[in-house]
Amino acid sequence: MPTMAMSTQSLLMHSECCITIRSRPKMNWLINIIILQVLLGQVFSDLLCLSSDKCSCKHHVYKDEIQVECGLSTVEANLMESIIKVECNSDKIHWEQHFDQINIRDLHYANCLLSDTGIHQTISTLGINKVQNMKLVSMRLNGSLENGYLSNLESVKTLDITLTKLILTNGSFEGTPNLTKLYLRHNYIEEIPNGVFKSLTLLEILDLGDNKITEINSDLFYGIPLKGLNLDSNYLTTLNLNVQSLKHLDVANNRITSITVGNLSKLVDISLNKNVLVTMPDQTFKNTSIESIRFSYGSFTALPHRFLTNLDRLLYVYLRSLNIEKIPENMIWNSSNIIELSLASNRLNELPVMFFRDAGKMKMLDLSKNQIETIDHELLRPLIKLETLDLSNNLIVQINNYGLRYLRNLKYLNLERNKIINFGREALNVPKLTTLKLAYNKISSLISNYEFSLHYLEEIETIDLSNNFINCIDPGWLNLIKLNNINLASNNFTILRIQDIQYINEIVRTNLNNNPLEVIDLSDLEVFARAQSPPNNFWNNRRINLSSDKFICDCRNYEFARFLHNQMPKVVYKYLQIEQKLICNDGLRTEFSNVNMESLTCDWDIFEDVDKTDCTECECTYRPHDKSALMNCSNRNLTLAPEIIISSRNINYTELNLRNNSITKLPNYEKLNIKKLNIGYNNLNTINITQLPKNLVELHMEHNNLTMISETNLNNTLPNINILTMNSNSWICDCDAKNTINFIHKYSSKIFDLANITCYQSTTLLYTLTVEEVCLERSNTATIIIVSMFLAVFSLVLGLLWILYKNYKTKIKIWLYSHNITWPISEESLDQDKKYDAFISFSHKDEELVAKHLVPGLEGGNSPFKLCLHYRDWVVGDWIPAQIARSVDESRRTIIVLSQHFLDSVWGRTEFRTAYSSALNERRSRIIVILYGEMSTKDLDPELKAYLSMNTYIKWGDYWFWEKLRYALPHRPEMKNKTRTKIIVPDKLNPTLLT
Repeated sequence: MPTMAMSTQSLLMHSECCITIRSRPKMNWLINIIILQVLLGQVFSDLLCLSSDKCSCKHHVYKDEIQVECGLSTVEANLMESIIKVECNSDKIHWEQHFDQINIRDLHYANCLLSDTGIHQTISTLGINKVQNMKLVSMRLNGSLENGYLSNLESVKTLDITLTKLILTNGSFEGTPNLTKLYLRHNYIEEIPNGVFKSLTLLEILDLGDNKITEINSDLFYGIPLKGLNLDSNYLTTLNLNVQSLKHLDVANNRITSITVGNLSKLVDISLNKNVLVTMPDQTFKNTSIESIRFSYGSFTALPHRFLTNLDRLLYVYLRSLNIEKIPENMIWNSSNIIELSLASNRLNELPVMFFRDAGKMKMLDLSKNQIETIDHELLRPLIKLETLDLSNNLIVQINNYGLRYLRNLKYLNLERNKIINFGREALNVPKLTTLKLAYNKISSLISNYEFSLHYLEEIETIDLSNNFINCIDPGWLNLIKLNNINLASNNFTILRIQDIQYINEIVRTNLNNNPLEVIDLSDLEVFARAQSPPNNFWNNRRINLSSDKFICDCRNYEFARFLHNQMPKVVYKYLQIEQKLICNDGLRTEFSNVNMESLTCDWDIFEDVDKTDCTECECTYRPHDKSALMNCSNRNLTLAPEIIISSRNINYTELNLRNNSITKLPNYEKLNIKKLNIGYNNLNTINITQLPKNLVELHMEHNNLTMISETNLNNTLPNINILTMNSNSWICDCDAKNTINFIHKYSSKIFDLANITCYQSTTLLYTLTVEEVCLERSNTATIIIVSMFLAVFSLVLGLLWILYKNYKTKIKIWLYSHNITWPISEESLDQDKKYDAFISFSHKDEELVAKHLVPGLEGGNSPFKLCLHYRDWVVGDWIPAQIARSVDESRRTIIVLSQHFLDSVWGRTEFRTAYSSALNERRSRIIVILYGEMSTKDLDPELKAYLSMNTYIKWGDYWFWEKLRYALPHRPEMKNKTRTKIIVPDKLNPTLLT
């Protein structure tokens, strides 16, 4: 590059040119000044755009570049990197001078049509001189590569031509005599003329890869100091070269069946990958200086004897994926400097015992992906310096005590994907081992003195035991102080205790994912954490990864739940960190981290305590959250409450659930440590508060038959109670309810259902009553006596009248009613809100009697009655039981037409029961029974039979039928002054005119 300085005046004359110096934050100001001076003195003068009418010049300030555009073609120059890139996108371009004679190290040509005048003419026109490295990409030639195309390029030392269809001639490179490196990859070359490289007397590197060459003359490179030759990815079938200077040869991915390297005395490394060599002569490389051999992906099944013997410079041997079934015992004898040997991905089932006789310096041995079943204890004995051993993907079942004992410098051991069940007791006595991989085997135990032990591995850092059948960890690994990564994923761990990992000092990560973990016992975690606390082990930081879908979500994992919910001391979380995804085995795939800690209970039998009482007839559990015992006796049809309640010295209290049984009485629980008692939905009649547990906090007694709370001293009763429920009982509200009312007033703030506690058969709320309201005071004793005497005399007279009335009541009532004398006690005030006088209940098969006789007879005349009939007054589609209840409730009487059809009707019996229940509640006679036709008494319901035995009824056809019926119906006061008219009702049973 020219060194002439550029004056300030010339710089100003070319104002269209710009130079930008990229800032370098880490460079100090002194270096910036020096670089600026160099650039101003040497570079600025070169980076100029000469004026042109056909081309434009652009300056990229931030890239330190000039870009010249001539139509579709471009020239980019970067003198900071000493590179010019020429891209021809047109065949008709006429180049002009764009630079003031600059020297460039690298010139890149792309998409250009080479003319007969050659490349030199083009770059000279542009003003470019002395190019050292030239790259031609996707060029186009008119025919073969003649000498004129590359003429006068004596300065070029490296030539790279690619993606160009080349036809070589003997004179192709005469214009580049100083080439040291020639790259001709991917140019569709088919033939190599014998004299094509004759003029390249300095050529050291030649790359002819990725072409279509089928043959190479053995003397093609005679007289050329070639050191590196790349012939990969061609169509060669044989190879016999005579190049004394060649060191590096790559003939991978050809079709070579035989090769001769006897004339390559300086050959250092060779790549034979992906060829079809079947065999080679004995001691193929004996006259070479071979250091590295790479041969993979072929079918080299039979290796020749002494194949690699007596090669004292050989360091690296890679014979992979060649389907080798057997190797000669002497294959590497007397080649004592081999450092790495790979026989991976073959079909070896064993190695000769003396195979490694002279391999004392070997550091890496790869025998993976073979069919090796055993490792003879003498086989590896010579490998005293071996550091890496890969025996993965074999069929090894066991390694005995002496199999690895001589590998005193082994650091990496890979035994993955074998069938290993166990090791000899001292098989892993390899003191310098740092990485051990045993994944995908059949190991079931890590217990010392049982199958094998890892406690010899003082330097071990990584252990991979994933995908085995291990269910526990050896607690004797006390000396594994450098272990920082252990993989136990996909094994058979069901229980993990803190003791299993506490011995591992400063562990970084333990992977226990995909194990069928059921229980994680961290009960001693705090003890271990405090023992390891600062300053002794300040940086102790154990990390564990856990996942399982078999996790038991009960109290056995309560301590682990405490850990997840940050309820342990801070020192614990400095000692241990856990990342987990544990799924409960509840069928709902609940994540354990989302489970409420209070719900973690266990069966009483699991709770270990020698002082605990037995649980017999109920379901008993233990809850560690508050150290309580839960005795659930609900829904067991009990008539007697259990007297023996579960307890233990190590629990705080018991919860007793007796809900939904048939218990009528509670035993004395006063001295028991029960805090929660549920006796709801039973048949209790009374409850003695003084016999309840003193420490009771929660009491549920809703839905019983309780009428009152028995005598009690409220000052010392239930001092700790917080929750009470009492609704849906038969609480009386008379003077005997004093204790009940006082109890409710005292604990009103604790009673959860206070607004629902009412008097029996009333809507009156108990908490609104006072004792004074339910217990009226008698004024004095005299008043009581007088009233008593009066009542006695009155009762005597009333009794005599009652006897007289009892004997003649029907005749008296009928006579009075038939003479329009109203009965002294009027029902009008009681029934004034009733909508109907009577509801007639009958079978639809007796509808003729009702429609033609009863309805006209009762709704006609001077004193008609208002009747409710289901075929007339019911709402279509409404619920039948609701309509029955509504009809009975809205009628002053219910007339039952009792016949055999009625007894056979389900709805008839329902209507009777509804009317009968209403009459009982009101304590008044509301039912009128008309017997119609013949019927069997055995068909009568017990309630109906009892009713007929205790009450009178009217038979259809009776002489006084209509008088009796009207008398039984509500009496109307307005009939008092009216004259009774005759009613003639046709009666097929008794056609008599009634007056």
